[in-house]
Amino acid sequence: MALRPGESTDSEVRFPDDHPDESRRGQSRQVRVTLHEVKRQELPTLDDAFAREVGDFEDLAALRAAVRQDLEREAAREAEAQVRQALLSQIIEANQVPAPESLVHRLMHGYADMYRIPQEQLAQFEQQFHPVAEAQVRRDLALDALVEAQGLRATEAELDARIAQLAEGRGVPVAELYGNLQKANRLGELERSITEEKAFAYLLSQSTVDEATS
Repeated sequence: MALRPGESTDSEVRFPDDHPDESRRGQSRQVRVTLHEVKRQELPTLDDAFAREVGDFEDLAALRAAVRQDLEREAAREAEAQVRQALLSQIIEANQVPAPESLVHRLMHGYADMYRIPQEQLAQFEQQFHPVAEAQVRRDLALDALVEAQGLRATEAELDARIAQLAEGRGVPVAELYGNLQKANRLGELERSITEEKAFAYLLSQSTVDEATS
């Protein structure tokens, strides 16, 4: 920050203790930094011309309204996710839902395979990921118990209706989308999503949620 274009400076940097390369952890090295040029970002003027350039907006007011709408939708999704998590946490705590170690390890190994964790890093990965996997297992078991007790599992008709809705939104034939989902083994994932939506809708119908004001 103190250099002018064309100037150089020598300094010492220290590699952090958790650096990926173990041989460099805690080591120091002399480095030379030369500043060649300084660039400054120039932001365009927020006016009607800018609004028309970035999208199908008549003027800046229309762009602002669209941005506000997007932010409000995102805030609503985030608030809903927080409510879902709070409801599920209460159920798990109230019923002391256990997390069988066999299921936790199965989930961890599944993620390890997905992310191609090297064998030499597997033990460290399992240690770090164990609390997350344990929480996920408790969540799934609690939801599954609720779904079975209340008969909330997604039906074939609901799955077909959701696929038709997605196909219409993407502008593709229903049969084509169904085939793609089946080929990618994602029908089960979609069915699970519908089932979870029904489960959380049931939980909300049985709960009182106070809306925060600001």
